Amino acid sequence: MIDAPLSRDPRSLVRLIKSVVVVAAAAASSPSAPHTLQKLHSCSAWPLSIVSSALISSFATFGFVHLSRQLYDEIPQPGIVPRTAMARAYSTDGQPEKTLLIFRALLVSGLSPDPIALATAISACHQSGILSVAKTIHGYIISSGIVVDPFVTTELIKVYGYHGKLGICQRLFDEMPVRTLVSWNTLLHQYVKHGDVDSACKLFAEMAERDVVSWNTLISGFSQLGRSREALAFFRQMTFSSEKANRLTFSIILSACASIGALDTGIWLHAYLGSIIFNSDGSLDHCLIDMYAKCGSIEKAMQVFESKPVRRDLYSWTSAICGLAMHGRADHALRLFSQMMQVGIKPDDVTLVGVLNACAHGGLVELGFKLFSCMEGIYGLAPKIEHYGCVIDLLGRAGRLREAYDTILKMPMKPNTVLWGILLSNCKVHNNVELAEIAAMNLIELDPDDPWARVMLSNIYAEIGDWGGVMRLRKEMNSVGLKKTPGCSSIEISGEIYEFLVGDSLHPQIEEILEILEIIEAHMQVH
Repeated sequence: MIDAPLSRDPRSLVRLIKSVVVVAAAAASSPSAPHTLQKLHSCSAWPLSIVSSALISSFATFGFVHLSRQLYDEIPQPGIVPRTAMARAYSTDGQPEKTLLIFRALLVSGLSPDPIALATAISACHQSGILSVAKTIHGYIISSGIVVDPFVTTELIKVYGYHGKLGICQRLFDEMPVRTLVSWNTLLHQYVKHGDVDSACKLFAEMAERDVVSWNTLISGFSQLGRSREALAFFRQMTFSSEKANRLTFSIILSACASIGALDTGIWLHAYLGSIIFNSDGSLDHCLIDMYAKCGSIEKAMQVFESKPVRRDLYSWTSAICGLAMHGRADHALRLFSQMMQVGIKPDDVTLVGVLNACAHGGLVELGFKLFSCMEGIYGLAPKIEHYGCVIDLLGRAGRLREAYDTILKMPMKPNTVLWGILLSNCKVHNNVELAEIAAMNLIELDPDDPWARVMLSNIYAEIGDWGGVMRLRKEMNSVGLKKTPGCSSIEISGEIYEFLVGDSLHPQIEEILEILEIIEAHMQVH
């Protein structure tokens, strides 16, 4: 590749080094790139502080950090540029501790770090989760009077946000003389990450400029907190803005539709994706399958799955298997799993959760146990707590509650509220008071503020006529100020989601709704 004599002009050489990186990256496979860079290094002599820094960064780009370090060690007295390049090389390679060692050596040498060096060091603190060092660097910036750029402040917001220091994040943001879109999005992400979507929404409203990252961050925040109606509302706002949705947007909003059963909106999204030819590669098929299945339309879910067999990936197979299991179609789910294995697609943890759920819903206890016991040996997957939950449900549904309880006791990890809740629910179905009390006791210990365990146990006592137990639990709930969370249902009409709570009379059309309910009740009594 390098046959002609090389120019000794440092700028020309740096451009040549960068061009090697660009061409190699565009080729997606570049086994000769490091060799070419080494040849550039050995061909001639040039000012190391300029060219060597470019080579250090370039070697790191291809994962050859040891070559970056070898070259760095050849520099007699490295200046700020090669030191920063080496620090960034370690950071890129996931070695933040070594990044901080380089930065410390930089300070000890008497050099004053520039904004790039500071941002690199702060980013390393974020990577390693070391807040104390980040505070030290922040203090150094303040005491030395260094004027930092938005890039440095944004990194500080990231590291403080990672540790939940949202007040400091907001103060840093407020003190920025110039705010970039990246800094706005970074603070927005920190609020969303820590569940403060109301502050995120307020910040979003103040943004003079937004991009698809801004919209996705806010919509995702509402969706993750179960506020799917608001997620859908912001998505509708986005469709009227100048910003175009991307695949991540549609993935988030289809998940939001699934969580609240917004089938009409999901159908519209599916049609919209088809009209703009946005899902030609099938990358959103698994989202559509999951949405249709959770919205109650397993037929439409399977239509998506069957429409393009050639583009099925692990996620599409898994979504179809989980959807069928959810709808109680165990035989169909297990057939799909067998077909998936035949075409050479290896299952992941979620796939096995779907398969085990199918066995639980189909009452296939022995098959479920067989699949569970060979997870690690055949599929290379160590059972996680979710898989144990499936097995406990499998046994519980079959009435083998003692075995389910023994499984919990023998688990290699500590059982959580979900597992005890599964056992308690199945104890209610089979009227097993003894194990129900054990499950409820463990639930109350893990989450004393949740009234569900006491309510379930109270219902079990009521079914067997133990009114003393019912009164005891009610007094206990009253004494600690616990109230049963009212039941909630929702319905979608013309793309609008309507929610109703038990005893709710605040709906503007409540009288008409009650009249229709009376008509339905009378009709049911006749038939």
